[in-house]
Amino acid sequence: MASHFANYLSSVAPFSYLSGDILSEISTSLQQSHLKQDTILFTQSVTKVENLCIVQKGALEIYYDDGDKKSLQGFLGEGEIFGGISMLLNNDLSIRTVRVHEDSTLLLLPKKTFLGLCKNNSEFSAFFTDSFGKRMLDKSYAAIISKSSAAQIDSGLSVFNEKISTIANSRLVSCSAETTIREAASIMSQQKISAILIADADGFIGIITDKDFREKVVVKGISADISVTEIMSSPLITIDSETPVFEALLFMMDKKIKHLLISSASGQITGLISDNDLVLAQGHSPMYLLQKIISAEQESDLFSFHSQLPQVIKSMIRNGARAEIVNRLVTHISDEILKKLVEFALKKSGPAPLPFVFMIMGSEGRREQTLKTDQDNAIIYQDPPAGESEKVQKYFLNLGKTICSWLDKAGYTYCKGDVMAQNPKWCQPLKTWKGYFTKWIATPEPLALMHSSIFFDFRSGYGETTLIEKLREHLFKELSGRNTTLFYYHLSKNAMQFKPPLGFFRNFVVESQGKHKNAFDIKKAMTPIVDFTRLYALSARVTATNTLARLEALYQQKVIEKNEFEDLKQAYTYLMQLRFSRQLQAIMDEHVEADNYIIPKNLNHIEQKVLKEIFTLIEKFQQKLSMKFTGMA
Repeated sequence: MASHFANYLSSVAPFSYLSGDILSEISTSLQQSHLKQDTILFTQSVTKVENLCIVQKGALEIYYDDGDKKSLQGFLGEGEIFGGISMLLNNDLSIRTVRVHEDSTLLLLPKKTFLGLCKNNSEFSAFFTDSFGKRMLDKSYAAIISKSSAAQIDSGLSVFNEKISTIANSRLVSCSAETTIREAASIMSQQKISAILIADADGFIGIITDKDFREKVVVKGISADISVTEIMSSPLITIDSETPVFEALLFMMDKKIKHLLISSASGQITGLISDNDLVLAQGHSPMYLLQKIISAEQESDLFSFHSQLPQVIKSMIRNGARAEIVNRLVTHISDEILKKLVEFALKKSGPAPLPFVFMIMGSEGRREQTLKTDQDNAIIYQDPPAGESEKVQKYFLNLGKTICSWLDKAGYTYCKGDVMAQNPKWCQPLKTWKGYFTKWIATPEPLALMHSSIFFDFRSGYGETTLIEKLREHLFKELSGRNTTLFYYHLSKNAMQFKPPLGFFRNFVVESQGKHKNAFDIKKAMTPIVDFTRLYALSARVTATNTLARLEALYQQKVIEKNEFEDLKQAYTYLMQLRFSRQLQAIMDEHVEADNYIIPKNLNHIEQKVLKEIFTLIEKFQQKLSMKFTGMA
């Protein structure tokens, strides 16, 4: 029987890579298992995988189990295998639910024998690691791995992965459109609720919250005996009941609302969630931090919030939140801190003499902030009247110094290159800013463009957004109306200076000495993707500044192919996830300042393989960029 098994394995990858002697040896360890149709062989995140399963006869169904819903991912037929990744990476827990589709016969290779083969045969091991690397670049597969790591789940914020419907209040209290404000207030008091829906014959048409009573009735002195329709919020803002909690959280933050209605697929309103519900469900959550930021009464109240983010982010990542969600959250918190600081600074300095915008660039401009970030900001103000230039700039320069000083105290360190609103060069009227961009495009200099590339990721942080829009219009006008060959040439040459840390024989290139010996900077490793995307986005006149949003726009405009879009998106997301993990490790475990340095030797074999595949991918896209904008491969 053992010789029969050896002959069979010789035609099955990756066993076909092994010598006849090894096949004969391991065949004595194989056991044959006969399974009936509909047998559940493994349950995702529950069943321990003790053997590598080889389908000798029949077929297995593979499911992705998402709570109450199972999604069929595909089938395994004769000669295919299952269980390798579960044993190599996932603490032996099955990464998917497996059901026997038809009566089947499996060959079972014990875990000990399987791991020994992986350790002693690199080509055999590479079959699993390379395959896993490709799958890790697939968002859904990465989510499975993340969600199935039950041993790492932090119960404090596991609610983040739940559907919003699981914590929403399904008890909806309503009143008719003819109800008076006084009567509605009485109903809310009796029912002990903070919001009431308004209904007519066709259904719900509006909502009133306790905030409406404070701001619209008490403050403005509106009569309590008029109809509720006079103060209700309409149309209603809803979110799908299948939406994850952290997506709903960000939605509420973006909309600046404290109550959100939950709707079914058919559009029927099925529940209500409040910011307080989220706070109670999550403890010291992002919503909790946001509420504290909004209620801050002076600048010093804001100086500690950035230091509270790591614990929240740690729990989110452990519970499967994607890197782009974490980026958006960190950026949103930073945006709110900035807005409050600018408001306090304006109160201290007095009203601005002219409309202005506090502009942010770099990672914050791209909405890609992490836990290690510095300032990249500027001030643009409306062109002043004749004779007022010096006086106006003095005001805005003092304002910039105040804001930058407070940002530093709040955890956003000063920019080493002094690209900040407190620098006179970057505190200028719109006309001057237009001149900067014209010069960078019309007479590009390599060094100047290297230092100015972050300015092409600009957006509004606070103030008159029309100034940002006018500057962007000017930028695209210059790019369209001039010969930009030299501009793109120098910008791409600068982008090519950042190479993925991969050397000869696909070995990692690391620091040879100093504080970060044996490590590489993952931020620099990600830079080629940011640069590639920025260059193509400028060429295609894409207005978005976020890297993933730019990639999406480039794909929609057919500038890049679908597979290119997916590869870059998934590679960038994986690197960002690893970057967050490293920063959290530094802050939470090592109790040092966050950094971006990854030590390859500290990564497991699979993580190293994934990184090498990503870096090889990046090199290919750099060649594509170089060919397009410099004419050189």
